[in-house]
Amino acid sequence: MKDFRNKTAIVTGAGSGIGRALALRCAKEGMRVAIADVQPARLHSLTDSLSASGVEVLSAELDVSDANAQQAFAKECIETLGPPALLFNNAGILKVGETWSHDSDEWERMLSINVLGVVNGINAFLPAMLEHGQAAHIINTGSVGSLVAAPGMAQYTATKMAVRGITETLARDLAARGVPIDVSLLCPGPVLTSIGDELMGVDTSGGDGEHLLAGQPDFITAEECATRVFDAIAERRFWIFTHPFKGYLREQAEAMLRDEHPPYREVEFDA
Repeated sequence: MKDFRNKTAIVTGAGSGIGRALALRCAKEGMRVAIADVQPARLHSLTDSLSASGVEVLSAELDVSDANAQQAFAKECIETLGPPALLFNNAGILKVGETWSHDSDEWERMLSINVLGVVNGINAFLPAMLEHGQAAHIINTGSVGSLVAAPGMAQYTATKMAVRGITETLARDLAARGVPIDVSLLCPGPVLTSIGDELMGVDTSGGDGEHLLAGQPDFITAEECATRVFDAIAERRFWIFTHPFKGYLREQAEAMLRDEHPPYREVEFDA
């Protein structure tokens, strides 16, 4: 898909970071935009920005883990703006800690948002997209953690690997039907978002501000991430890597094929 004008985009987790950048890029492309976020201050800030620039926008304070709320949001979006041409299942959370340090309630919360949030978005919007029968694209936000593990990231890695499995299977299911709906898995590397700031104890409830990690090696802005996402959509690519790390993946895969332990070192991005 290369022509986005006068089409509808849905973005969850739109209040800050990658989600906000995606929503703004959709608006720049001339799309109608429906946005959702669990943080009202972030949501209202983005809604005001989009409305002030003349964008037709619909917003909802939404917990993506609530299937009924997602269905209600989808119904309003479709009735007001039409079936989506772009669906960004982007909402997610991150908590770090050793594998055994998270209790069952913390696991359930992470799974309900990062995994079921994607499932609920697919279930809520895809039927109308199929019925509409026009070209469309679903982009689920995974992570580098969708492909490789890291210490202190058991919850996040487990959920993002699950998102990868769901996204790959969805792509195969739609291909088997022969419908014009593409699917992508977004695997961001280091992006300047509120998640990193929150881990460092910064209050980001009001939206994006000055990022503490700005200037660190490998980090890109959320706006640059959105640009790379739209390039991939135009090229109909399944894998969307903001940072190439093929050398690292090759090393991991070769260790697996040799039936060896994977190298226990940090991910290194290609130059």
